[in-house]
Amino acid sequence: MLKLPFKTSPQEFEKVTVGNSQIGELELPKYGDISPNERIFIKAANLADIRIAAVKLASEIAVKSGKKVIEIFNALTQGDSKSLEEYLEQFVTFQDLMDENSSARNLVLATTVIQRLVPDWKLENTGDPNQLHPQLLTLIVEFAKNEEAGWPTDVAPITEEELGNSIPNPEIPTGEKSTGESAATGRKKKDLVKEDLEASQPG
Repeated sequence: MLKLPFKTSPQEFEKVTVGNSQIGELELPKYGDISPNERIFIKAANLADIRIAAVKLASEIAVKSGKKVIEIFNALTQGDSKSLEEYLEQFVTFQDLMDENSSARNLVLATTVIQRLVPDWKLENTGDPNQLHPQLLTLIVEFAKNEEAGWPTDVAPITEEELGNSIPNPEIPTGEKSTGESAATGRKKKDLVKEDLEASQPG
């Protein structure tokens, strides 16, 4: 393997232990990403883009139902059968397609990261329970998805600035239970609302 003449060599990748004594353990190098070569391998698997299928089906249903394509798309991809109860057959067929696509993609992702340890490892090896315990496969898939996503941390809450001016002066939680009283006057909020309504009524 060719090596660059580093002035300072990079640190070795962290090793993450996946599995346990019952199903087997592997130490997988953690890149914090999927490498360019790994992305090429994933692309070469020619997995169907489920979003394209969802858009196509959503467009067809939109013509018949009069609903917006985006609403139908979200219902399909989020498994909302209630919103599409009139098109249940198409919904179920699409859910089956999603499951098949997810299973195929999981095999590819798992194979991708296993090849970091065994370069000649193939898809058929990953799917063989005699070579890889199904529960260990599930854990490797979870590891691979975290690698692909860059090991995301907790999502930061959306700020008011990001939301724009669409939210009118939300109350800031103080951790105290609401008593229903106005902080300024001590009177119940419902009494204040009642007074405002009475004042707005014509004489």
